[in-house]
Amino acid sequence: MNRLLLFLCFVPFAFFAQTNWQVGSYLSTSFPNKSIMPKMSPATGLGLQLAFQPIDRIPIAFELKSNFGIYAAKTLEQTFYFDDLSSTTTNVSYSSNFNQIKFGAKYQIGNDFKQIRGYFTPQIGYGFMRSKIRIDDPADEDDCKPLVKETTQRSSGFTYGGELGIEVDMSKLFRKMNTENRHYLFASATFMNGFNSFEYVNIRYMKDHDHGPLPSGGAELETTDENGRPITATFINVSNNNLHDHKIAELYKTGLQYWGFNVGYVIHF
Repeated sequence: MNRLLLFLCFVPFAFFAQTNWQVGSYLSTSFPNKSIMPKMSPATGLGLQLAFQPIDRIPIAFELKSNFGIYAAKTLEQTFYFDDLSSTTTNVSYSSNFNQIKFGAKYQIGNDFKQIRGYFTPQIGYGFMRSKIRIDDPADEDDCKPLVKETTQRSSGFTYGGELGIEVDMSKLFRKMNTENRHYLFASATFMNGFNSFEYVNIRYMKDHDHGPLPSGGAELETTDENGRPITATFINVSNNNLHDHKIAELYKTGLQYWGFNVGYVIHF
C-alpha cells in the first residue's frame, strides 16, 4: 500500500519533469481582407502566449494565445443642429479595439539543437470587437446636451485559422547568452476567419461635419456602406426640453477575415 501511494505521488512530478513550457510576448498586426471587410482598418497590438509540450519525443505543444489590438482612435469636432435652428458643437471621441483569444496545437519542425526551426499551429478561438464613443459636454451650458455621454458597441464570435512561423535560437546569435533556458526570437504569419458575421465601428471614413436632426434630416440616416447602419444619440435642448436624435457613428456588419504578422520573444524551459 505504501508503495502504491509513493507511486501515485511520484507520477505528477514525473509528468511535469518531462513537460516543456513556453512563455512569450509579441507584437502583432492584422490586415483585414478588404473584399470581405471594406470598412475595416488594420489592427496593431500586443500579445501573450503560453504553451506546454507534454512529451519530449513528440514535438507538439498545446498553446494559448491572447492579444489586444487597436484599429481606430480619434477625436472629431461635431456640430449638431436642431429643429429651431439652434446648434451645439462638441468633441466626440472614438476608440475601437479588436481582441483575440486562440487555442492551438503547435507542431514544431526541427529539434532544439537547430539554430532555426519552424512551426505550424492550427487554431480555434474567440474574437471581440469593441468600440467606445464618448460625447463631451458642449461649452454652452444653456444649450443642448447629450442624454447619454458614452456609448459602447460590442460584437464577438468564434474564429478559426492558423499560424506559420520560425524560431531563431538567441544563444546561437549571442554566444555569451546563458543557455540554461532556451531563448528564441520568432516571426510568424497568421490567418483567421470568423464562423459568423461581426458588427464593428470604424471612424476612419467619418469626417468633421454638421448633423441635422433625425428623422427630418433624412441624409443623416444614410451610411457610407450598404452593410452599415447609423448609431444615434439623443440630445436635449435644456431651454425647452425638446429631444432630437443625431447620428454619431456608423455600424457595419460583415464577415470576418484577417491576415496577420507577428514578431516576438519566447523562452522554453
